[in-house]
Amino acid sequence: MQYNLISLAGFSFLIVFAWILSDARSRICWRPIIGGILLQFIFAVLLFCAPEKLLGGSIPGTREMFVLFSDMFNKLIEHSRQGIVFVFGKLGETNDTTGFILAFQVLPFIIIFSSIISLLYYIGLMQVVIRAFARLFTHTMRTSAAESLSASANIFVGIEASLAIRPYLAKMTRSELFTIIVAGMASVASSVLAVYVSFLNRDFPMIAGHLMSASLLSVPATFIITKLMIPETGVPETMNVAECRIHADPDTNWIESIINGASNGAKLAFGVGITLIAFVGLLGIFEGSLGFLQVKAGIVNPVTLIEILSWAFYPFTYMMGIRPEDVGIVSHMLGTRIILTEIPAYLDLAKFAANGGDPRTLLIASYALCGFTHVASMAIFIGGTGTLAPNQLPTMTKFGPKALLAATFVTLLNGCTAGIFYWGQAGILR
Repeated sequence: MQYNLISLAGFSFLIVFAWILSDARSRICWRPIIGGILLQFIFAVLLFCAPEKLLGGSIPGTREMFVLFSDMFNKLIEHSRQGIVFVFGKLGETNDTTGFILAFQVLPFIIIFSSIISLLYYIGLMQVVIRAFARLFTHTMRTSAAESLSASANIFVGIEASLAIRPYLAKMTRSELFTIIVAGMASVASSVLAVYVSFLNRDFPMIAGHLMSASLLSVPATFIITKLMIPETGVPETMNVAECRIHADPDTNWIESIINGASNGAKLAFGVGITLIAFVGLLGIFEGSLGFLQVKAGIVNPVTLIEILSWAFYPFTYMMGIRPEDVGIVSHMLGTRIILTEIPAYLDLAKFAANGGDPRTLLIASYALCGFTHVASMAIFIGGTGTLAPNQLPTMTKFGPKALLAATFVTLLNGCTAGIFYWGQAGILR
């Protein structure tokens, strides 16, 4: 209970901190913030506290559906690996002989799951689900239809979410633009989610359900943070519109949808790979130079950039309700994510899980790390959205660092939410 109360205090502190950083505190509309907090807690209760069975066991509850989703996702990964092994042979297998090879054993999952998402778009299922969530967020938080639609799409896709609202981007307000950028950076695409699941599902079988629920929780959390930091001071074009039409380039048949999905997934996988090569390599150069200068200055124990960022995260990590002995470990993961993307951070979390790490720490960290919250994604989301609405690019580039900070707050808020509602319930981790 002590750590749950710390998580609640951390949740409150993040909201106050976002309010302090607000551009216009006197113009804040509290409906999205209060509605977002209520939705955040309702979703968390359904995920962590609801009974596994309803009506005497005849209907599965949200907890059992959560378990079923995790099991299904794990089976998808298990069976889809056949395609990877068929192309790459033994290099695509995960065993002690070949060792771990990110490029051959993990990144191809992005291609497979991108094809699945593309096929679901073709048959119309994705549009139905996204519209349902968009209506829920619009009515409960009284946000504009366009930003609600984009945020809802981010539960399942990445930068592609901006395509869904392409006709509305040019006339969006500053607050709306800030919200859609932060929503993208604070969540993960389903295609990339498969990568993290492949790291962790051996020691954390329920990880798929938790990562998907983290993406769901990130939507109300995004509106809480963004509407505090950059309040709505204009009149959004779609403010009083019941719902927006989802803009998409339709495929002519299901085969084309799979091929296009695979092509887009391949581009994304390639982009992830080269980004990791560039950032890890540049970090190595920077760290080497920093260490050299510190040695020349007479510093006996040189510090690294990630260590500096880890120290900055210490108070936030503690306030998520992490056990004191694990605060340094999780802070290092959060510092790693900011610079090197979330993939190396989740690899560190997988090692923590394999070494028998504390279940509470494992759960909270899995939520807090779930997001494209790093320097590279700031450029990707602002640049990608800017190509769809060039007139808005100057506005978006001005709040780039603030968007990264806001997205970090969103993921920390999700970590606090998990910490509030987890007290060791059976069936949450395994």
